[in-house]
Formats: sequence, structure tokens, C-alpha cells
Amino acid sequence: KLHHESPAALRAGLVKDFPEITLLCSDAYLTAVLGVPNRTFEYARDEKIKKALAWRRTFNVEALRSRFRYDMEEGVLNLIPADESGSANPFEPSPALLRLAKSRALRILPERGQDGRVVVLAETQLVKWREVTTEAFLQHHVLVLEAAFDLIRSTPGASPECITLLVDASGPLQAPPIAALQGM
Repeated sequence: KLHHESPAALRAGLVKDFPEITLLCSDAYLTAVLGVPNRTFEYARDEKIKKALAWRRTFNVEALRSRFRYDMEEGVLNLIPADESGSANPFEPSPALLRLAKSRALRILPERGQDGRVVVLAETQLVKWREVTTEAFLQHHVLVLEAAFDLIRSTPGASPECITLLVDASGPLQAPPIAALQGM
């Protein structure tokens, strides 16, 4: 029998509607979500995990991911040909997303942090804010973060299930459009 507030119980309560929870949410992650002080099991399940999984579907994360592969050596996202994406109706990236994918403005560093975390570097000066759309900006962030999560998932238990984000705001100051920040 499942303990009511266990990660297994949380997963069991959502797996019928969100089978992807098995691949996306480790016991360690679900334990962390459940372990926030004063958070109820129902709030963790319905407001945190269920809404996050629903958002992934709405944002079409898997379709987006099916068209790109992260290159750790180059720090860029490479476009996969539509006929190799495995989808009958493949995602079509915008020119703005394709530019961002090659920009190295957001990339995973090859070395982990001192605590073993995956490190993502954001270099804001590499983004030509007037040339990208909010949607492309968000898609780019999702793709790089998903690649970072894949690294964490590829070695379960070998590193913390969290990411360090370093932001380099040096260089000419070009503030992002407010819509880009609101979309995050």
C-alpha cells in the first residue's frame, strides 16, 4: 500500500492522465516538491506537478525537442531534419528560433559546478533582442534546459537534480523586451 504523501502516491495519482511523469519526475524530485514546508500533498500534486506536466503538453515540448539535438562541444542546438523527427506532423521552427539555436547565448557548460550541478551559462549580450520573438526566446530556453535535464537523467543519483544558472550581463546593455521576461 502506498503512503499517502510518498512520491509513489503522487506519481500514481497522475500517471493515468500523464504517463510521461514516469520519465520526467524522479522520486528525488517528487520528494523535494512534497517536502516544501506547509505544502499539502494535494497542492504538490495539482498545483505543481500536474500543472507543470499540462504546461509541457500545451507548449508542445516533445514536438519542439524532436527537431533539435544539443551539441555539448559546440554549445548549440542542431536542427534535425523533419523526416528524421519521428513525427507525422513535425514542429517547424521559426527563423528567430534557428538563429537563437546557433547563438550560444544560452548553453550548458562542459564542466559541472563544485557541487556536481549542471551549469547553464546565459550570455545576454549574444542575443539580438530586436530580432527574436518572445515565443522563440522561450522555446530556446526550454530546449537548452531540457538538454540539461537529459544530462541529469542520464546519470541518476550521480548529481543533484538541479541546475546552476550563471548570467553574464557584461557587454553592451540591451534589455530584453518585457514580454520575454513575463513569458518566463
